[in-house]
Amino acid sequence: MTSYTKDEIIPSTTITRNFGDILNRLSQKKLEKVAVIRNNKIEAVILTVESYEILNNMNSLEEQKELYNIIMQRMKNPEQVDFEDVLKEYNLSKDEL
Repeated sequence: MTSYTKDEIIPSTTITRNFGDILNRLSQKKLEKVAVIRNNKIEAVILTVESYEILNNMNSLEEQKELYNIIMQRMKNPEQVDFEDVLKEYNLSKDEL
């Protein structure tokens, strides 16, 4: 679970009133992230574009790693399935594809 400093937890009403200032603090790296709270619950997190892109790239790399592992596993244990059998199993015809 992500942890937040006291300064990073900001009520939504405060963000509404001070949005420009909060963006400046993020871009100047005075804040790493901002947890937006409403009714004492974190509803959203505001990040810089740079932080978002890093997280997005990490997620993409994790997905690629999972696909690689699936491919490697399948190569170790090749299991061939006849295309016609798959069509029959799902009550499909080539024309429907």
